[in-house]
Amino acid sequence: MSVPICVDASLYLVLVLNDHRRPLAERLWTRWIEQGRRLVAPPLFRAEVCSVLRMHTWKREIAHDSALALLAAGLRSPIEIWDEGTILYTRAFELAAQFDHTRAYDAQYLAVAELTGAELWTADKRLVNSVSRQLSWVHAIEEAA
Repeated sequence: MSVPICVDASLYLVLVLNDHRRPLAERLWTRWIEQGRRLVAPPLFRAEVCSVLRMHTWKREIAHDSALALLAAGLRSPIEIWDEGTILYTRAFELAAQFDHTRAYDAQYLAVAELTGAELWTADKRLVNSVSRQLSWVHAIEEAA
């Protein structure tokens, strides 16, 4: 069985928004779907996608109806929301402390990846840079080039 993929919201948003890295995200997404990979994310994924799309509509970078369509697509995507309650948040807290992150948002993705045995793929270079020396299963979207 293949290793699951933990998809963070930043990668998904690159996939659906007008971002110069979109071809990389499309290549990854297509490969994962063709391989039948299990895609996972923490509950935070939905909130982050919703929030970023709302920000783009507020800035008038995306029409309201377009943002709603992208949100609906994200909510219907094959990404499984992994929410095992206490263990997820406890591990996210521990990982945030381990990597000296002031907040535990990104650590929720790390925790889901770790707890499900997944690779974490992200468009967040700051996250990758902060953990890559110790967590070889965290990957930047640029690795798809």
